Amino acid sequence: MGKPLHYFLIKRLTILINRTNLEAKGMGLSLIKSSAFRRGSIVSTVLLISASLIIPLSSPASAAESCTDTLTKAQAASYVRMSSYQQPPHGWFDINSGKYQGIDVEVIEEVLKGLNIKDWDYVTADWGAMIPGLTACRWDIMSIGMTYTKLRSEKVQFSLPVYQYGVAMLVAKGNPKKIKGKADWKGKKVGGIIGSTDDQVIGGVKGATYVPFTKYSDLYRALSTGRIDAGMVDELQGAYDFKLQPQPKITLVKNWTGKAVGISSIVMRLGDTAWITAVNEQLKIMRANGKLKAILLKYGMPESAYITCDAPTSFTADGIAQCL
Repeated sequence: MGKPLHYFLIKRLTILINRTNLEAKGMGLSLIKSSAFRRGSIVSTVLLISASLIIPLSSPASAAESCTDTLTKAQAASYVRMSSYQQPPHGWFDINSGKYQGIDVEVIEEVLKGLNIKDWDYVTADWGAMIPGLTACRWDIMSIGMTYTKLRSEKVQFSLPVYQYGVAMLVAKGNPKKIKGKADWKGKKVGGIIGSTDDQVIGGVKGATYVPFTKYSDLYRALSTGRIDAGMVDELQGAYDFKLQPQPKITLVKNWTGKAVGISSIVMRLGDTAWITAVNEQLKIMRANGKLKAILLKYGMPESAYITCDAPTSFTADGIAQCL
């Protein structure tokens, strides 16, 4: 007995999905299959993937006009598309459960539930593509919190502060070059992640050479082999990474000279007023009912990470927002 027609249709669409994902990876993107796909709606998923590639081709003017009423569209469809970056414990795709999890993921999903939005997809992208993809309407909101800076606030809108913490410094095991902080970066190669605040912090030190990376795993490898002298890493992710996969040739330094804490917030498009207001209202509710603090503590964040200011109280010399 021959195979039914839908077998060949599914096989053909699967090939198309895989091919599209390969093309997307070339753009620094990959689509995690939506809940629609899990329910069996393959066509919806193909259209969704195609849309992620087609949308950026629209003109800046048309993109801006169509992306400032996110709340209306999201609540009407009960659906949003979010960008994500593989950054445990902030957010990552867990292969065993088949779901995204992490601090920022739980926060944003709680916000969406409060807005009666029941369905969403994640588009995984490189960190440097987060803001460009948002402003080009490839996604409606970022699921990973981003450090609030003066420079970024000229391009995107930050929500109320979600939490505040610092960045760790990485040096070779035993710190043979005696690098204790910014003052010791002169004449040194210091690695950081493209699109993060690392370029501002490292670039602001006269005589230091900023070496960009797209992944922390590549940065760890470069430091282990002596291609760079030091590096910067998200404090929580560094601790998580080293616990999961020890780095015998690297020392993670949490307390270093010149370290400063910074606010992390949810990021949306400028001018998307109703969407921004709605998200902030949900964050206020989560502060009041204790859910926000509970999520932070669940993933091992210190009590000091929980903050309740509605806006930055100060900025560092590097332009990083703080709530002090």
